Amino acid sequence: EKAVARARKHMIIVPITSLGPDRPYELVRDIPVVVQPSDSGFIATFFDANVNMSGETQEEAVENMKGLLVDLLEDLEGEPATKLGPKPKRQLRTLRAVMRRAKS
Repeated sequence: EKAVARARKHMIIVPITSLGPDRPYELVRDIPVVVQPSDSGFIATFFDANVNMSGETQEEAVENMKGLLVDLLEDLEGEPATKLGPKPKRQLRTLRAVMRRAKS
């Protein structure tokens, strides 16, 4: 229990409000990402989509998460729906609920 309390103490929630100007997607709503220390830096987790990404700093972990979200959405959209299992289908639904292709 002490370890869990310590982990919660160092955990922060960072709302991703933009994916950045160099990415072809925009957010429909903010994405809440939990950032917590790990042995080698920090881990950012978007629990709704069941994905996480690491980085040496909190900022790097969040930036890496932004890239992962874009890559994952593109990969999942590139697959026929019939080839996706339950977890990837759920991830695709979740990502489509928070992201969309930016209008040019």
